[in-house]
Amino acid sequence: MKSLVFFSLLFSCFLYSQSDHLKSQYEVIYKLKMFQDTLSKDNSMEENLSLLVRGNKSLFKSTKKAVADSISMAITRKSFDNPVDGKVILDYKAVPAVNFKSEVFLDNGKQTVYKEFLKNRFSYPLEDLIQWKIDGETKMIESYLCKKATGKYRNRNYVAWFAESVPIPDGPYVFKGLPGLVMEIYDTGNFIVFSMVSFKKVEKPMILLKDVFATDYKTYLKARKNFLDNPAGAISNQTGISLKPQNIERINSNARHFNNYID
Repeated sequence: MKSLVFFSLLFSCFLYSQSDHLKSQYEVIYKLKMFQDTLSKDNSMEENLSLLVRGNKSLFKSTKKAVADSISMAITRKSFDNPVDGKVILDYKAVPAVNFKSEVFLDNGKQTVYKEFLKNRFSYPLEDLIQWKIDGETKMIESYLCKKATGKYRNRNYVAWFAESVPIPDGPYVFKGLPGLVMEIYDTGNFIVFSMVSFKKVEKPMILLKDVFATDYKTYLKARKNFLDNPAGAISNQTGISLKPQNIERINSNARHFNNYID
C-alpha cells in the first residue's frame, strides 16, 4: 500500500517549474501551533513554515513541504535516468510527511492560495482581503516593538502583532497588508497560532506550484466537502485499493477529527 501511496507523489514532481528564476531576498520562519479538532485541545500539531520575500512578491509554504518537493523531484529525475531492466522504479519512502500543505503567493498585493488533498490541487485568488484595525497597544516580541491589529478572516477573528521597524507588509499565510512584518498572529480561540522564529537575509528559489486547477474559493470548498463526506471512498477511488470495512470506518472517523481549517 505504501508504494501506491508514494506513487501518487509522482504527479507532484512535475508541478514545480525549474525555470522559475525568482529568488528571495529574505526568509521569515514561523512556527505554527494548531489544534486539529475544534472540539478538543488535547492534540496539537506544530510545524515550521517559510515566508520567502522579494520586493512586492512572496511565497509562503511549509519548510517540510519545500524539502519534500525537492526530494520528490530528485528521486524522480534519478529514477527516470536510471531505469532498472527498462522499468522506472519510484520509491518515495525518504519523502517527509507534511501536515500543512497550503501555500500562498503574493504578487503586487494580489494573493493566490494553493490547496491540495490527495492528488487534487487547487488554486484560487483571495477575494476578501482582511480589513485590519490598528490600536495603540504595543508589546515586545524578541527585540521588536510590535503594534496590535485585529481583523476577521472567513469566520474567525484574529489578533496580529506587527513590527513597523521591519517595513515589509507581509506575514504568514494570508495575513498580510499591515505596515510592518507580522511577528505573531492568532485567532481569538487560540486554535491557530503563528509565531516568528527567525528573520534573515537569504537567497532561495521561489518555486510556484504549476498545473493546478484554477478556480474560486466556493468551488474549492465544495470539492473539499465532497471529499469529507466520504474520505475513505475518495482514497479508494484515487489509489484503486479496496478497503476493508474496519479501515473505512477508521479513515472516516479520523477525518471527522481533522476539522480545524484555516481556509
